[in-house]
Amino acid sequence: MSFMMQNSGGRYQRRKEERRRNVMWFLIIVGSLCCVAYWWGAENVRSSEVAYKQQAVNLKEERKGLEQTITSLRSEVQSTQVRYKQLETKYQQEVPTGEFKQLTDLVKKQLDAGIKAERMSFVIEAASPPRNCSDSITKRFVMNTPVYRGPHGNVAFGKGTITVTGEGVSAVNTNGSPEAWYDSGKPVSISFVQIGGKEIVKSGLLPIQHSMVVGNREYRFTVAVGQRSFISVTSDSCDYP
Repeated sequence: MSFMMQNSGGRYQRRKEERRRNVMWFLIIVGSLCCVAYWWGAENVRSSEVAYKQQAVNLKEERKGLEQTITSLRSEVQSTQVRYKQLETKYQQEVPTGEFKQLTDLVKKQLDAGIKAERMSFVIEAASPPRNCSDSITKRFVMNTPVYRGPHGNVAFGKGTITVTGEGVSAVNTNGSPEAWYDSGKPVSISFVQIGGKEIVKSGLLPIQHSMVVGNREYRFTVAVGQRSFISVTSDSCDYP
């Protein structure tokens, strides 16, 4: 019986020691895993820190490059604006406008039509300020329309040398029906008929200006809107050339 008790006590001790060893191995394994996990986490943190620092350096370099690009673009914009203003000033100085443009267009038209440059130069040099001009005379006539073809439809100047007449678009009433008088807001056609049958027609919105030479006189006309149905024509004449 004593042997059985000793044997039982020994087994109990062995089991106790075995459990103790198992616990120790478990703690060692858990500790090792914790150490490995800590080391792995620290390595990840260090790797991430290095990556972030490198990314920060790259972003700074990109920002520096963008700032240089922006500075260059601003400089180019300023240079372009200065160049544009210079070209605009040069354009305004060299490209004809207003009456000068009308003259250059007329000269080009005559040259394209076959008139030699020498002839054009002679005519321009022969031009002189108006001399021996008459007083202005204003007359009026009734404008012809598709509805009206009545009397008083023309006026004469220069003792019948030139006759002025015209035709316009009928005005429309509130019902949409055409009236006898012309619509002064629409283009009209003004005819200047020289004695002998030569006719020149000028079309467009009023007022219309025109000049023509008959013999040794230049007749100048300004055709404008008059009272309802009427056209006002103002004319004078000067020696030519």
